[in-house]
Amino acid sequence: MDVFDGNTVQNSDCGHGVVQALNALGQFLKFQKSLGNQSIALGRDAFHILETWGTPSWPPPPFAAQGPEDARIVLVDSEETFFKGPPGILLVKMLSAMHLTPSKVYICNAADSALLARHILTHKPLAVVGLGEKACRMMKGSDDPLVKIRGHFFQYHGVPVMATHHPSALVQNPALKRQTWDDLKQVMACTGLDRHDS
Repeated sequence: MDVFDGNTVQNSDCGHGVVQALNALGQFLKFQKSLGNQSIALGRDAFHILETWGTPSWPPPPFAAQGPEDARIVLVDSEETFFKGPPGILLVKMLSAMHLTPSKVYICNAADSALLARHILTHKPLAVVGLGEKACRMMKGSDDPLVKIRGHFFQYHGVPVMATHHPSALVQNPALKRQTWDDLKQVMACTGLDRHDS
């Protein structure tokens, strides 16, 4: 089967919709070639589809957490880097600026909303910090982008949640550090950490 030459695909093993899509793609590529185009720029979504075509869908990562369960501050990590690599090193610095250490916070990934909810309802921390869009969307129960919800508290099972940037975003774009520090100062005021009583 050679769709890149614009040949028609005929394969009884393929679903009808897939055959149509491949034939359309072949015609499109043939047309582009006739215009003298030797390459086509793909968007991120299209590139992801091509990269993952035919690969199995792996199950989501299991719920992972570390730290004292009764910690006053809970961090929900969109990327599950926790304290590893450059984002992890930066997260330790962020906590230090809040008068905290990794041993004084409970950090978990955003893999299981039911387990997170159970933890929040059982231990009632003073505040939760959502690190990155995935974690914040999961807790807020909306598809709002991080740019719309960060910097403001919302409630999650009766506990205030501050949505902010993930440390990996700060590593890639240090200009976001000021916004994140403003967010964390609100958490400090909400929990009394600004009085250095941790």
